[in-house]
Amino acid sequence: MIGTDSLHSSDSLHASMEATTHQQSLQRLAHQLQLGMRSLPADTPIQIQCVVKQGTLMVLGQHPPDDLPHPKAIFDALEEAIQTALPAFKDELALGETAQAKLYLRVLGQRQPYASQSLPLRLSTLEPFSEAETAEDVLESPADELEETDDRADDSEPDEHQGHSDTDPIFSQESLGTTDSIYDSAYVEPSDLAPLDPALEPPVEASTRPARSSLLPWLLAGIGVSIAGFAAGLWVMSRPCVLGVCEPLQAAQILSQKSAQTMQTAKTGQELQQAQQQLAEATRLLQSIPAWSSHHGEAETLQQAYRSQSQTLDQVLAAETKANTAAQISQTLPQPVAGLQSAQSLWREAIAQLQTIPQDNPLHAFAQERLTRYTDRLSAIDTLIKSEQQAQKKLTTARETAKVAEARQGIAQTPENWQLAQTTWQVVINTLQQISNTTTSYAEAQKLLTDYQPKLTAARDRATQEQVAQKAFTQALSLAQRAETAQRQNQWSQAVANWRDALATVKQVPKNTAYTEPAQPLLASYGTSLKQAEAQLQVASAMQRTRADLNRICAGSPRMCTYTIANDVVRVQFTGAYERKLRTAYVLGQSGDRGTLGGVINHIETLQTALQAIADNAGMPLEVYSADGSELIGSFNPKG
Repeated sequence: MIGTDSLHSSDSLHASMEATTHQQSLQRLAHQLQLGMRSLPADTPIQIQCVVKQGTLMVLGQHPPDDLPHPKAIFDALEEAIQTALPAFKDELALGETAQAKLYLRVLGQRQPYASQSLPLRLSTLEPFSEAETAEDVLESPADELEETDDRADDSEPDEHQGHSDTDPIFSQESLGTTDSIYDSAYVEPSDLAPLDPALEPPVEASTRPARSSLLPWLLAGIGVSIAGFAAGLWVMSRPCVLGVCEPLQAAQILSQKSAQTMQTAKTGQELQQAQQQLAEATRLLQSIPAWSSHHGEAETLQQAYRSQSQTLDQVLAAETKANTAAQISQTLPQPVAGLQSAQSLWREAIAQLQTIPQDNPLHAFAQERLTRYTDRLSAIDTLIKSEQQAQKKLTTARETAKVAEARQGIAQTPENWQLAQTTWQVVINTLQQISNTTTSYAEAQKLLTDYQPKLTAARDRATQEQVAQKAFTQALSLAQRAETAQRQNQWSQAVANWRDALATVKQVPKNTAYTEPAQPLLASYGTSLKQAEAQLQVASAMQRTRADLNRICAGSPRMCTYTIANDVVRVQFTGAYERKLRTAYVLGQSGDRGTLGGVINHIETLQTALQAIADNAGMPLEVYSADGSELIGSFNPKG
């Protein structure tokens, strides 16, 4: 009985070991299929599970709901991977020369696959059947396939496992487990996946026979210890990288190479994040290698190298994040200096982080490209900050200058004062107009321009009026001086003209100016002077006519007379020759020459009429004297 019980326990252990080996073979096959799907992009998040059911290899691919790959591409990749990997597991999985493969696709968290395909294989030739032999080389109805699988499962499984057959007994939600993780690499550690359907694992028979001798407990204890030790050793040997090839180490190295290639060719931050995820997955794989593995030391060395590269990646990604933040800040223009300086600081920090990337690092090319771009952006920000600061300075200067202009305008009296006020306002306007419309000060500058422009106009108009008033007043004074000079020279015609111009000019002085009040007395003075000059001009004109008349009368041969005008009296004096001639003619006439006498009388009457006309025209009395001046011959007073 002891031998029988021991044999029974050995059979149970053997069955358990076979089941464990079978399950491990399926996990390794799934792992190989997952690694072998090289035709897919490296970041396709596909999770592979395998089950052998009634001689049929059933392969399930799961993926997160946000990543919906094309089923045909997945099935083609799986078919290629099965051709490569399955021959090594043919004996372990007890598959025949011709095996049927069922391929399924399902979204993580869903109970039913959404696509399936049948794949008949000849393991002897390692080639799939031709299209003529394959009846299901297109996607089948997942619902029909599952119903067919459920029926076979119900016919072959014990009653204790039929509770899973109402949905999907081969790849049930409970057997596969649920996860929200997004797999960023093609490799998933088999130990991370939930076990397959428990119905496929052969149960371990437990002995229920009672002990038949007192030695049985000791024997059973010894057997138990042996079994426990054997099971422990078996468990240890079943851990990754204990015996044979260390697949996690190889997968980590592959991911590291992919990460380095991604970093060398990266153009965007998203690609660097992908490289970081690949490196993180490689590190996780290395961490799964136990301390008792012969590959543990190499795994530790690689982890340290990956950790260093990950830190460099974090540094570059941090610079990328700062650059993105700085770019977002710079998108809103114009903005205050504080905001621009914040972006400037971020650009400088990003540049500083990238400048430390060595040339032998895979990220060097990416860092250099970004350094060129970030330096240009920093230069642009520096220019914006300088422009903003200059605009603020000009705005402050304009306000301060406007205060000075208002003060000068408030006390301005003379044209010089108003000209200074106008010039000051012009400086204010010019300063505000120089503020760029790309600065925050532009809006305030436009508002101040609206306020200050009328003040400049008023100052300019007043300065112009004061200049006109000053010019008119000064010119009027100059004309008056010329008139007075002409009067002193008895140039009454010129004096009258100058007084008239002076009076007209002083009337041109604008009102409400600094020269309005001083010009008022000049109006009356210049008017009086003009009248006096006009009167003197009339006298002078009369005297001129009188002299002309006297010259005409006194002319002759011999000359009849001479004259002087003095003390408002015209004095005419006959010449000696005229008196002698007149006396001779008169004597002849007295002697009986009546013709000569009549001529003398007519001459004297004509002379008297002419002298009276001269007195009338001159407006002055006229006296006639003998040649020696001692005798007043006659006098003529002006009439009326």
